[in-house]
Amino acid sequence: AAMIAAAFLAGRHWPGPMPPSVNVSIAAPPAPVVAQAKERVLLFAVSDHLNRAQMVLLDISNEELPKKGGADEDAALADIARDRDRAESLLTANRLYRQTAMRTGDSGVANVLDELEPVLMEIAHSPANMTPADLERLRKHVEARGLLLKVRVLDSTVRQREKSLVPGASVAGL
Repeated sequence: AAMIAAAFLAGRHWPGPMPPSVNVSIAAPPAPVVAQAKERVLLFAVSDHLNRAQMVLLDISNEELPKKGGADEDAALADIARDRDRAESLLTANRLYRQTAMRTGDSGVANVLDELEPVLMEIAHSPANMTPADLERLRKHVEARGLLLKVRVLDSTVRQREKSLVPGASVAGL
């Protein structure tokens, strides 16, 4: 009776072969599906980054120029502290996305992000309160490069690429 009990316990705790259904469910998805999912996630992240960068550029472009003169000198300064903080937070992400785009051979994305980086850096390193002349110089810098338009076009292109990777969905239907 003791040997039967020992054999029973040994059989219960002895590792045996896994059933075939378990082996099938553990199998990794096909490589193209994983690569496509990674690309979709990257495109979504880049699109979000471009959207936030576009908002910073728009805020700088539409910042109301302070009126010169008056008794209070501080009243003649434009407050860009919020834009400066947002630009600073975008800088690191911009570098990472640019490097990833260069590594994957996506020169269109890499080029626009490369042009965007010095402008984000300039905004991030600007004083929180800018003189009207400095704000105007920054605006002209953004405008001369056509950066806002480039970011908008790239954002639209990235969104279209992202939509085209959605399985079973057409671009026109979304």
